[in-house]
Amino acid sequence: MSKKHIKFNIPYNSKFSKKNILKVFKNNKFADGEFQNKCKLFIEQKINSKCVELTHSCSSALEIAMLLIDLKKNDEVIMPSYTFTSTANAVLLRGAKPVFVDVRSDDVNLDPKLVEKKINKKTKAIIVVHYAGFSCDMNYFLKLKKKYNIYLIEDAAHAFLGKYNDKYLGTIGDFGAFSFHETKNFVGGQCGALSINNLKFHKKAKIILDKGTDRSLVKNKKKYYSWKGIGSEYRATELSSALLFGQLIKCNYIQKAREKIWNKYFNKFYKINDKNFYILNKSNKFKISAHHVFALIFKSLSLRNRFILYMKKKGIDCFFHYYPLHMSNFGKKIKKIKLPVTEKIYYGLVRLPLHPSLNVSEVNKVIKIAEKFIRSI
Repeated sequence: MSKKHIKFNIPYNSKFSKKNILKVFKNNKFADGEFQNKCKLFIEQKINSKCVELTHSCSSALEIAMLLIDLKKNDEVIMPSYTFTSTANAVLLRGAKPVFVDVRSDDVNLDPKLVEKKINKKTKAIIVVHYAGFSCDMNYFLKLKKKYNIYLIEDAAHAFLGKYNDKYLGTIGDFGAFSFHETKNFVGGQCGALSINNLKFHKKAKIILDKGTDRSLVKNKKKYYSWKGIGSEYRATELSSALLFGQLIKCNYIQKAREKIWNKYFNKFYKINDKNFYILNKSNKFKISAHHVFALIFKSLSLRNRFILYMKKKGIDCFFHYYPLHMSNFGKKIKKIKLPVTEKIYYGLVRLPLHPSLNVSEVNKVIKIAEKFIRSI
């Protein structure tokens, strides 16, 4: 058996990315160039989006979405607590209030029935987070959007190329935010994208992305663009775009490699009948996962920590995930609440290594050692 250390994540390194980056230096253009536009068009066509804008990050994409819906002080936005800080920060930066709601234990996504109970006159939007690349119950959330006339935003940081009912995640709500951070399936260093699914926001989005100017909307080159409203520097750089485009054109290979590893984990651990842990439900016929995370969820914090330490001693990186926002010191300043399912998930969830560079023997090693720990409990 190989004694090679098995890393949790290794960003995919495409030869095309290297070639593209060298071309950026040859072109001597580092902003708003060829590869930014190529990524935009590729993503639009791939996921059938009405409009995609490449951004610095998923955080930026979420912040733009909040500007687009004109989020203001005293507005409320419902979201899970089991998410990254960016989801809540985008709301707080506009002076509005995040309202944390519990998740379902089977897929770690927002529980739509609990969400409906929190909707009131102050509710401006719902942000759903497709955890691990698994879709939320989008039909239910679309019904809530229509019933209460509120915005629906998809935080699809984990879910690029995931689907629900044959629609790509991020294209179903009013907006979809994607992450191409180095920890994600597709890497642009620090990079993201916003899918604008309602074209009435297209012009306003251009102004926000152009630092509050109408620069990209002025067709008469003799006419000087001017300041039209609030905006900032949100667009992805050309170097990030070149790196990302080299991966996008290899998207089928990357996703198939991840899916193969994910399925191998699932097929093995699903067969282990043990009350000390469970795994996230395999996607049903209405959902196609983006295969971003494979997680084991142990019944206690002590078991989780013992497992991580055991795997580390065997040369395998495994990590827990988000510290729930409502449990943090800052989150408690917003409101002190209990979210029992979220807390149980946090105390038990461990992510296994999952990236295209994992070979068969390494995956088998992860499974064998993890299974040995589980059998010993």
